Parts: sequence; structure tokens; C-alpha cells
Amino acid sequence: MKQLLFVAFAFLTSCMSSEEAPLETALFNGENLNGWHLFGEGDVPSIWFVEDGLLTCDPAHEGTFGDLVTSTRFDEDFTFTCDWKVGAGGNSGIFIGVVEKEWAAPWMSGVEYQILDHSDSLNHNYNDPKRMSGALYGFQEVPQHVPYHQDGWNHTRIEVKNNELIYFLNGVQTAKVDVSSKQWTTMVQESKFREYPDFGKRLYGRIALQAWKGRVQFKNLKISY
Repeated sequence: MKQLLFVAFAFLTSCMSSEEAPLETALFNGENLNGWHLFGEGDVPSIWFVEDGLLTCDPAHEGTFGDLVTSTRFDEDFTFTCDWKVGAGGNSGIFIGVVEKEWAAPWMSGVEYQILDHSDSLNHNYNDPKRMSGALYGFQEVPQHVPYHQDGWNHTRIEVKNNELIYFLNGVQTAKVDVSSKQWTTMVQESKFREYPDFGKRLYGRIALQAWKGRVQFKNLKISY
């Protein structure tokens, strides 16, 4: 009888753990660009490619220049995670809530998580705390104590909960905003993004990776619910 009770308890515990565990999906298989395409262009040869199992963007690579976007829309709350490292003078980013067909670039609709080489003093974003790695680009300053790995991998976590967007860099929260708030509406209206009526209005949609300046690589791109 004790053995039967133990088996029943183990089964119930397993079921509860399964229900509580987040559903996680890999967005990159380490072999090709399945599930991704060049924003506004579709499946064309581009400066995005796979190198040693890493999702790589290099403007020096043969192919069309542009941002990479998920072929799938994400229309419910999610958490996006990835690891990245950026080359000398590199400048990239991650866009959330991207609308593809209506606009010429992801930044016209999607809110950006900044990725930057902090060692390049000539980079136009350098020393602006609203444009450093982990920043809600152009809107919120990154805390000074946030760890950043200049010559190695950095870990990004982006949470979308209802209308709230939360950024983390290497385990430390770097930004938080409610896109349904009057404060956010005012911030957008006072920025250069006011020219784009879709900007920051939604957090659901596609996720895009920016090709801007220098070389950047990604791995462990995942989404969980």
C-alpha cells in the first residue's frame, strides 16, 4: 500500500510540475535560418548566416543588407532570451512588437533593446546611458551597476506581460515600461518616433534582430510562455 501511495504521489507531483513549467521553444536551430527571413525581403541571401553554429550578422558578408525578423508572430505574453556578443564598433539591437508589411524597417514599429560595443569611443551611441547595451533605446537610462562582458557573451532576457515590457542584461533589470500608460504615450510623442503611429503601440507581433554597424553573433535564442 505504501508503495502504491508513493507512486500516486509521484505521478501527481510530475503532473503539477509539468503544468507549472514554461513552454520553451528554440528560435534558432544552429544550422540554418529556418524560421527567420530578411525584413521586407523574404528568404533571400543576406549578411545574416550561420557560422560555427552561431547566428551571425556581418556587413562584410556577401548578400543583401537588412534586419532579420521571425517568420512567426507572437500574440500572447512571452519571455525572449538569447546570448550575444558584438565585434569592434558593433551596433545592433532586438525589436519587440514588429509590424512588417506596413513599414520599411523594424524600428518604425518595434521597441528596441540596444546592443552595443562599449569600447568604441567613436560610436555615436557611446556614453549615452539611454543607448547603451540593455537600454530601452532612446527612452530609459541603463543603471550604472549593470554587468557587461566586453570580450565575451552577454545574456538578454525580455519579458512581455500584458502591456508591460521588461529588459534584463546579464541578470540585472535595465528597463521597464507600460506601453498602455500616459507616461509612455508622452515619451513617444516627445521623441523622433512620434512620426510613426504604430511605434510602441503593441508588444505582440514579430521579433527582429538589427543589422546596423559591425559584426554581431547570437546563440540560444528561445521563447517561452
